[in-house]
Amino acid sequence: MSINRQGISLPEGIVALGLISISIVFVSNLAMSYINILTSVRERFLALNLAQEGIELSIALRNKKIENSSSPSPDWSGITTSGTYCLFFNESNRSIMVTPSNSPCPVPNYPNYRRLVRYEDFLNPNNINLTRSIAIKVISEVYFGRNDKINLNVILTKWHPNL
Repeated sequence: MSINRQGISLPEGIVALGLISISIVFVSNLAMSYINILTSVRERFLALNLAQEGIELSIALRNKKIENSSSPSPDWSGITTSGTYCLFFNESNRSIMVTPSNSPCPVPNYPNYRRLVRYEDFLNPNNINLTRSIAIKVISEVYFGRNDKINLNVILTKWHPNL
C-alpha cells in the first residue's frame, strides 16, 4: 500500500507566502512609481504648452502692432522697455493684455501654474529701451510644482508675413 502525500510542510508554506508577499510589495511599489512618473510628465507637458502660449502671445502682440501701424512704429514689438511682463488673452474683448510684473502671474484656468514673459534686447542685453532694437529676445517662463520651471526662448524681429 502506498501513502499519497499531497500536502505541503509548514516551512514550505511560510517560504511560499513570503515570496508572494515580497512580489506583491514589489509590484505595488512599481505601480506607484509609474503613477508618479505619469503625473510628472503630465505636469511638465502642461507647463511646456503654457510656456509656448506665452511665446505665441508675444508673437501675436508683435504682429498686431505691425499690422495696425500705418508707418514704421518704434515700438514694433508691442513692448517698449525690457523687463518682465504677464501676458494674457482677454476673451471678452479679444485682445492681448500686457502687465508689467516682477513675479510670475497665475495662469487663468490653471491654478498651480504661474507664467512670466521676459523681454530683452537680443544684441545688447543691457539696453533697456527696446524701441531701437533690431531683435528682441523673449523668454517665456512657467513655474509649477514645488520648484519646477520651464523656459522657452524666441527671437522677435520686425519681419512680418504681410510686409
